[in-house]
Amino acid sequence: MAVPRGRLRALVMGVLLVLPASSAKSANIQPHTAQAVLDRRFPQPALSFLLLDSRSGKVLAERWPDAAKPVPIGSLIKPFTAMAWLATGRAFPVVECHGTRDRCWLPRGHGRMVLQAAITQSCNAYFVKLGRDLTLSEANKTLAGYHLPPVNAADKATALAGLSPSWLVTPYQIAAAYLNLESDAVRDHFLPLLEGMRQSTETGTARAISEMLPPVLGKTGTAPCAHTPRAMADGYTVLFFPAEDPRLFLLVREHGVTGAVSAAVAGQMLRALEVGDK
Repeated sequence: MAVPRGRLRALVMGVLLVLPASSAKSANIQPHTAQAVLDRRFPQPALSFLLLDSRSGKVLAERWPDAAKPVPIGSLIKPFTAMAWLATGRAFPVVECHGTRDRCWLPRGHGRMVLQAAITQSCNAYFVKLGRDLTLSEANKTLAGYHLPPVNAADKATALAGLSPSWLVTPYQIAAAYLNLESDAVRDHFLPLLEGMRQSTETGTARAISEMLPPVLGKTGTAPCAHTPRAMADGYTVLFFPAEDPRLFLLVREHGVTGAVSAAVAGQMLRALEVGDK
């Protein structure tokens, strides 16, 4: 996969290896500053995070116990499912979401869904449809291209919709994959995905962010809890800031909440970095 803006990233032994071009600009936040601000402002043990310079891939701050341990990430897989469908060359379908009967998180359903809206609202029904209609080889070819684990035939459709607890990935892997995903979407002019992620932070599942920051790209996920003792769920959020030519990437996991709730904390973290430690 070609990476624009001179960025080259690879996942080696579960660690993000970055070979930046000499012309690449770095974020104006220094690692020691970012780590100090986030540790001071967000000390809660239920919160895990990885903050990267999205132009170079450099880690600016992190607090994630067992970051090399694979965990379920829920709907964070959905943009990769969209990329797998894009690679087939087939037109994206229109799907009617009827809610609970279609395994969607919204009981009443989302109604008529196209890809952009399905990303914004994280519609399970839409991605179950994509997952069902993708072949195993089509799905796994794309996942392998992002150094992500394969799905299996037994639960392919549910895994590609973020509903399978058996599809596991490490935080380092998903962070590296998202950096390349954003680059590929820009390169391929995949506007429904990019706009869906932007709208997610304005009107969708990550809308708690809209009053804190200028436009950002985001995606939320709610997954089975990976902690002991177990809670009902863990909430995940990924953010690219700003939406146009991002310079920061943030991955957050919050114990015992949904992805929508974790989005509010992720927005507060980026806001704290932007305005300084008050």
